[in-house]
Amino acid sequence: MIAYITGHETYWTMNSWNGLIGYSRCIKIHRLPLTSGELDRAFEIICDENLSQDLWEDLRLLINEFKGETGIGVYTNGRSGGYIVMESRRNSHIKDGFPVRSEEDLLEMSHAEVKEIFLTLRRFDRLFDDMVGVLKYYCGLEIAEESYTVVKKRRVFREMVCPQGGEIAGPSPDLTGLAVIDSEWKTKSGEGDLPGPAGTDERVR
Repeated sequence: MIAYITGHETYWTMNSWNGLIGYSRCIKIHRLPLTSGELDRAFEIICDENLSQDLWEDLRLLINEFKGETGIGVYTNGRSGGYIVMESRRNSHIKDGFPVRSEEDLLEMSHAEVKEIFLTLRRFDRLFDDMVGVLKYYCGLEIAEESYTVVKKRRVFREMVCPQGGEIAGPSPDLTGLAVIDSEWKTKSGEGDLPGPAGTDERVR
């Protein structure tokens, strides 16, 4: 059991200098046990937003199931999210987790404690196998295209209608001010007036 625990893959979740390390498994597509056909389909899936979203919905269910059984969170890490890592308690800001144990730590523990760590790691490895199994399942499905309609909402003005369902009862614009201004402009410019008798400044209206 000790050899299994100490030989398990681990990953520095940020940088090696921060001391935060967790048990991990690599989930990079080209590192998974896939056939050549499954490999091509897997890349097709992860490069499509909708297909990858459907895939990850099922993968998250497996991760949530693991946390429900063990109380340990699992998350993706790496520049491209190429690893799943178990939470570690080594840093004080992480309350729940599963710290990486050295051989010296394990030798000082009881047999029951070592066995618990061993079984938890075995369950973590089964999570990895289940995730690969889900990916293989999706790789075997046919991919088809479908059309869909996107319904959008917008804000518009709506006129008020009489309760009896008659004419529109929207507010009537007050054009009095505009009429006065127009009349004054015509008076000053002489627009629309006829010339008065010769020698006068009067205009016939």
